[in-house]
Amino acid sequence: MLGLRHDRILMYHGTPRDDAGALARQLRLVSLAFPVVPLGELASGKKAARPRVALTFDDGLRNNVEVAYPILRELGLSATFFVCPGLIDGDAWLWNHEARQRLLTLDAGALQELAATAGAPAEVEAFVEWMKGLDIAERRKVETQIRQATPRFAPSEAQRHEFDLAGWKELKALDPRVVTIGSHTMTHPILTSLTAEETDSEMRESRFALEKRLEREVSLFCYPNGNLNDGALASARRYYRSAVTVEPGTVKDEADRHQLPRFAAHPRGMKRLVRRMVLG
Repeated sequence: MLGLRHDRILMYHGTPRDDAGALARQLRLVSLAFPVVPLGELASGKKAARPRVALTFDDGLRNNVEVAYPILRELGLSATFFVCPGLIDGDAWLWNHEARQRLLTLDAGALQELAATAGAPAEVEAFVEWMKGLDIAERRKVETQIRQATPRFAPSEAQRHEFDLAGWKELKALDPRVVTIGSHTMTHPILTSLTAEETDSEMRESRFALEKRLEREVSLFCYPNGNLNDGALASARRYYRSAVTVEPGTVKDEADRHQLPRFAAHPRGMKRLVRRMVLG
């Protein structure tokens, strides 16, 4: 129970329509148990009389705008949406979302053939996880192979609802009192697969692009997939006031403000979230 003395950051991803009711109930319960504050306030290092919670939503998905944002506004809560501006400009999905959905269309034989050609595991989730460990050039080659193996892939309306990114117009319309925009790199690469120069460019250019297009200050960062190394940490310190990871834990007074832990949250995982929130 010692964790109750410390702040917490919750990490959400997609918020599809089917989860709207569960998300509203969950956020209402969280707000009854803890003061919900902007991430920037919690990350400032200033102490508070009570442990607080900050809400974060990774990837800049359109369903965060369509589903989560109205709930936040109705409940009077604030959150941070982490966005990849390079993908918005390219009207693209996150690479792992696209790869997974394309792989899922292959029958077992076609998947095995593709996996053998690429040198990957012949199971969809293992294939995507394997791709995360490749250097960026090799990963892009495998992405091309996947596209060539799935030439007729066309996202359904349900898939578009789940994986489409919010556009500039939608993001600019968000009330800054409700949603803070943070950087999630330009194109969501695994930063440990890049050179130090590539990492610095992804992190620097993302902030500049977001600030230019949205006319807001962007001072918070989220490491894609939680992967970081000395180069990524140095760039985070150079361009952002604070950064969050995917490592679970409470935010203790001595926490590195550029390696803040978060608890993974899902609208339908209430019991698990309560255990994590209470026990830390």
